Formats: sequence, C-alpha cells, structure tokens
Amino acid sequence: MHFGLSFNSIIKGSSMFKNISAALGFGGAKVDTILDHNEVIQGGLVTGHVKVHGGKVDQHIDAITIKLMTKVKQEIDDDIQFVDHVLAQYSISEPFDAEAEAEYRFEFEFNLHPEAPITTLAVANNQCLVWLDTALDIDYAIDASDKDVIHVMPLPVVATIISKLIEDKDLKLVKADMESGTISMSGFTNESGAYQEIEFRKSSIFSRGELELSFALKGDTICGLAEIDRVLRGDTYKSFDISIHASDAEIDDLVDYLV
Repeated sequence: MHFGLSFNSIIKGSSMFKNISAALGFGGAKVDTILDHNEVIQGGLVTGHVKVHGGKVDQHIDAITIKLMTKVKQEIDDDIQFVDHVLAQYSISEPFDAEAEAEYRFEFEFNLHPEAPITTLAVANNQCLVWLDTALDIDYAIDASDKDVIHVMPLPVVATIISKLIEDKDLKLVKADMESGTISMSGFTNESGAYQEIEFRKSSIFSRGELELSFALKGDTICGLAEIDRVLRGDTYKSFDISIHASDAEIDDLVDYLV
C-alpha cells in the first residue's frame, strides 16, 4: 500500500490552490487607478492611468472598466436613501493576459459627464459625491476594484451665479444633492437618470422662500432650471440657458430673472 505523492502531484496541487485562491480574490491581480488631478472643472478632462499588478498566477483579463459614479437620493420603502448611480462607463483596454507578478499600465482620458454634480460647494449639507470605480473583468473570479474620488468644481460662470445669489440677493446656500429622475431645462433633457439640486433660502428671518437650481452642460451652453418657492404664492419654474463665456452683465441679468 503506497500513500506517497509525487513531486509533480505536489506542484500541480500547489498551482491549483493558487488558481482557486486567485478566483476567491487572494493572490489575484490587483488594480490601482492614479489620477493626474483629482480636482476637475465641470465638463473638464479627466486623465490618469491604471496599473495592473499580476497576482500569484497568470490570469486572463477580459476588460478594464472605469465607471463614473455618484450618489443619488431615492425614496425606498418610505425611507430616504442615497444609492450608487452610474453616470458613464468607459472600457480602457482590450482583453489581455496578466502574467504572474508582472505590471501593466494603461493610460486613459475622458471628459467629465456634463451632468456630473458639483461637489465642492461650501455647504455643510452637501450630499454630492463623484468617484471612479475601476474594475478588472476576470472570468470565474471576484473582480479586483479600486475607487478614486473626484472633486468637481463649478465653471466660472456657475460659480459667479451662485456667488451673486448669495451676495446680491441675500440667499443662503443650504443643501445640495442628486435627485433620481428626468428633468427638462431650456430645451435640454438629462440623459443620466439623475440631476443635481442646489438649494438656497432667504437668509433673513423676516423673509421666507426657497430657490432650487439645477445645471447641465450642453456644449458651450449651461442649461438650467430654477424652482422658486414663495410663501403663499406657490412654486414657479424658470428654465434658462447661458453661455460659458457670458459677460458679467449677462450673469447679472440672469440672477435678476431668477430672483
């Protein structure tokens, strides 16, 4: 009776164990996304590269996918929750074989989705987040993934509109979030299934009212919708558009129109 194992059997068993471990996420390929800049203006260029570090065994990678993500407010079972929402998705590689312990680099660039929310607003109740979710598509394995936050800054025209509403119209910025659904503004309808709402209120205790603004880019034009809630007078909706190259006088006219 013989209970011994051959050297080849031991090696084969070790290789099988490594493959199983890689499929479970242990010792498999790793992914790391490096952004050139993590601050990007609305509609601006997002650039960087993805590093793939081969694991303990060779693995076939079907694709490297980058998803542009945000959080969207939804009402679920009478409870308000913020759920992950895909704004856009990009494939940045063809299928390839990642050899064990080898390292690979893939450059990428794309323009930030025109409906991505502004995340750098100076407001305590800011529920807006944007990040990249990078994943390796590997057959029969738990996908390796990496998350990288992007800070989205307003275009100068949008920043000036917000500033003038606060400084010239006595409004206070109180909240910003992403709403689920479709919105039409000045002939433009959003395509991402979500839109940002930036909420202002009258800062004076003697005057009440709210203003909610939504912005989206369409080429060199900023399309927008304003919901004005005036006490005893109900809600009013005003759509507008303004060039990203608008003059101060044009911005002043828009602010006067909104309030």
